[in-house]
Amino acid sequence: MSLRRPTWGRILALSTGLMLLSQSLTYGANPNFPPGGFPTPHPGDTPILQPGAHPLRVDEEAAQRLLALDLRDTQNRLAGDVLVNPDEAATLRVAAAQFATLHPQHTAPSGPTTFNSPWTAIGPNPILQPGRGSGSLIPVSGRIGALAIRPSTGDWILAAAQGGIWMLGPTGWVPKTDNLPSLSMGALAIAPSNDAIIYAGTGEGALSGDSYFGNGVIKSTDGGQTWSHVSGNYFVSVSISRLIVDPTNANHLFVAVLRGRGGARRVSPPVNSQFGIWESKNGGTSWKLIKKAPTGNLGATDLEIDPQNPQILYASFWGDNIYKSTDGGKHWNTAMNGLPTLHNAANLTRWSIGISHPLGHSPVLYVGSDVIDDAGNYQQSALWRSDDQAGSWQPLPTTGFNGPNDSVKDYCGQQCYYDNVIEVDPNNTNVVYAAGQFNYGIGSGGIFRSDDGGQHWKNLGFDQHPDFHALAFDTSNPDNILIGSDGGAWFSPDRGGRLPGHSDEGNISAADWSSVNGSGLQITQFTSISTNPTFTARFWGGSQDNGTERKSASSNTWFDLYSGDGGQVLVDPTDFHYVYGTYFGVSPYRSTDGGSFFFSNEYIRGGINLNDRSDFYIPWVMNQDNPNQLFLGTYRVYRTNNAKAPKASSVHWDVISPDLTGGCTGTAPNGARTCALSAIGIGGGTAVYAGSLDGKLWLSTDAQTSSSPTWTQVGKRDLPNRPIARIVVDRSNYRIAYVAYNGFNMATP
Repeated sequence: MSLRRPTWGRILALSTGLMLLSQSLTYGANPNFPPGGFPTPHPGDTPILQPGAHPLRVDEEAAQRLLALDLRDTQNRLAGDVLVNPDEAATLRVAAAQFATLHPQHTAPSGPTTFNSPWTAIGPNPILQPGRGSGSLIPVSGRIGALAIRPSTGDWILAAAQGGIWMLGPTGWVPKTDNLPSLSMGALAIAPSNDAIIYAGTGEGALSGDSYFGNGVIKSTDGGQTWSHVSGNYFVSVSISRLIVDPTNANHLFVAVLRGRGGARRVSPPVNSQFGIWESKNGGTSWKLIKKAPTGNLGATDLEIDPQNPQILYASFWGDNIYKSTDGGKHWNTAMNGLPTLHNAANLTRWSIGISHPLGHSPVLYVGSDVIDDAGNYQQSALWRSDDQAGSWQPLPTTGFNGPNDSVKDYCGQQCYYDNVIEVDPNNTNVVYAAGQFNYGIGSGGIFRSDDGGQHWKNLGFDQHPDFHALAFDTSNPDNILIGSDGGAWFSPDRGGRLPGHSDEGNISAADWSSVNGSGLQITQFTSISTNPTFTARFWGGSQDNGTERKSASSNTWFDLYSGDGGQVLVDPTDFHYVYGTYFGVSPYRSTDGGSFFFSNEYIRGGINLNDRSDFYIPWVMNQDNPNQLFLGTYRVYRTNNAKAPKASSVHWDVISPDLTGGCTGTAPNGARTCALSAIGIGGGTAVYAGSLDGKLWLSTDAQTSSSPTWTQVGKRDLPNRPIARIVVDRSNYRIAYVAYNGFNMATP
């Protein structure tokens, strides 16, 4: 999820149209690329980028945005008449997944049915979005949790944030863990002594609000082809941010455990899921806590092992210190000499650690983060180096190899708790990578490399997708690397390009990456889907950090048309040209070209108080019998009767309800994040329903026509007091309505 939006004018003014990526991308000799490379779409249905077009400006503050998303996702799952904690929620979720696996629906129910055919995947495969540097279309997919390369075969293993484990074969990407209870992934590790043995930690460790918790460790003994859950009842409802394997013993491993979602509230996990560093000596079957997180701390964020001495471990904790053990985890000491030592929860300091210790050489460590320094001042993200096994740390220059655009300063911005990666070439202690946030202003950034031990840096992020989470080396040839971000995965056969001594070393656009998204990799995190009755081949959807997208009419390729996050998308059932969407917050917009052009959307916010209390993604719906009429919810209901006005600026909204919530500005009485509307339904005559996060359901029988409708709360005695997720109303009879609730079974009365 990216927390800063682009300044596109400079980047896109050079573009007079979009160039499709050709299949002649330099894929190198890696045998895993499908024959002919990764596919590109049929150009006849490709949107056009007009000169000077750019995304709408989105107002946001990073910390507030992440907190809002956290509270929305976390508290909606736990709220209700009987509050559940994350441990109970995880147990219920796993039980439901196991029940579904054991009781599959092989055939459709008997009797009349409208849908009696099997489900078919329609993508995105991949998503195409304009490159932030070149303006060319770049294939993307979804957020990555971890990556690994098997050295004996060169096989790639990809762990998606919420899409499970995938491997790239001769014909494309293949999912490997769809039958396991948790598809949320946080860590991967290949056993150095036997690379057929691979471990994965479930539960995404990125600390965002939608970093879903997992249910332990899974293992493969056949190079990633098949997987099984091995950790029993350990690590349920938490996330695993790092997993390392003893280089001499494939059955000896360690994990770093932290909370299973980002945000403000902490619920203490059960004994077998405590935050901290854990050790297993029997291949992941049983575990021992060897370094408990400090009191009140939210968990371990990184973990490294000395490849030449497995008794030496390094670990970091969220908003806390770096620690070192020289006896395999029996005892730990702080390793902060030379580093700022003042931390607090507000700063969310997350140290990322990298180590390189080639045989016959001395070990070198690097760390990076933003920090609050010893004087209490916030300092932008930077790096430090240690040449004495973390006995002391020296600050590194942020100097760019070819000027300020190459500078590594502030590489992960103010969201280092979310995207902060430090990795070192295992064979060369002077080659170090730092990855984090993108620099929209120059169309490049987020990943940097130093070839001289951190003295000078090169920007390798040209045309990349923002927000990096993973970097993996092929240890048999460390020039081959994979990187992962909110947009998917990329491969380079030459360290990301701009190699020392090459003629293009000083050129920021000479970064060398090939997108490996598409070819079956479908890991996009959707928030909404809409059909398109008058252009049925073009589906629409909103997704996390990959925008509001439409499907190509001729393939399973989708196009990110408007950038940012994608909320609820609406399509006019009588005219496919009219499409409506939102970012996060109160941000309704429309497009009138049916998805023919990138960045053609315009805000339609006239009459709305943008400071209204609201959900992260606001609910809004279209009157299917009158597509000129839309309803939108904050803590009250707005209506427009001229959604299709000739100019977007002419669209006007009127308030048609009082506050339909309990009125709270903080956490709601039922545990939801606040008192705001979360669902609206239209149907049968002139009626409108509205539902809230704090569990209130309202009905107005004249809200489609009256300037001052009457609202009546319904179901006060019969319905659960849980966040309302969706309302669907019979279009011929408003008295027939269906209401969907968030939460787990224990929260139901």
